[in-house]
Amino acid sequence: MTENQRLKIIRKFLGMTQVDFGTSIGLTQAGYSDIERGKNNVSGKIKIMLKQVHQVNLAWLESGEGEMIDTIIPNEKWSPERFADDQKQIENLKLEIDRLNAENKLYRDLLDSKLKMIATLEERFGKG
Repeated sequence: MTENQRLKIIRKFLGMTQVDFGTSIGLTQAGYSDIERGKNNVSGKIKIMLKQVHQVNLAWLESGEGEMIDTIIPNEKWSPERFADDQKQIENLKLEIDRLNAENKLYRDLLDSKLKMIATLEERFGKG
């Protein structure tokens, strides 16, 4: 059995559609479908997301050994340290989103500026 086939088993075990499962690990439905069908391999980045988001046992994904899902000790899951780490990660992600939104705005403004410049030049030369 391949990693791709095991990935489908995980998705079905979790009761998720390709759309929902793909989105949960940062993929479109089409991108996820390509992996599940074996058109593309399961990348290292996807494996990290599978482990972080769905607690997938990567040994099981890669070789079929062990349990499909890593067991989490409840006390560890809700520890103050884990909570603080999660809060810090949330804050870092929010900062990154803010930075990306600002960068996106700069690119949109630059695009608008270039489009205006093209329109002005076309008018100047009678092509507009």
